[in-house]
Amino acid sequence: MANLAYTFHCATADRDAICTALRAVVAVPIHRRDEDVLGRDFGDAGAAEQVSGSLRRTAIVLVADEEMRGALVAAVERARRRSPVRWIAVPVAHSGRIA
Repeated sequence: MANLAYTFHCATADRDAICTALRAVVAVPIHRRDEDVLGRDFGDAGAAEQVSGSLRRTAIVLVADEEMRGALVAAVERARRRSPVRWIAVPVAHSGRIA
């Protein structure tokens, strides 16, 4: 099976709950980074974010087997969170560790 890079974009306030949920189903490194998202898609935005046009989000990234997709998405769905989560999975052509 192929590895995929999974990215979950969530409200910063929800990141710890989502990371905890993901760690319960997969034993791979989970990377988090804060992001400023600019745009006109305000479906996920709070009132203050709609006024400013800037959303504060966290990107949670991990690489796991393609067969894990259902379990990972289900874990995020079950996580105690307040806001919607967007996700994407893309194939990993090559990866490794350089020591």
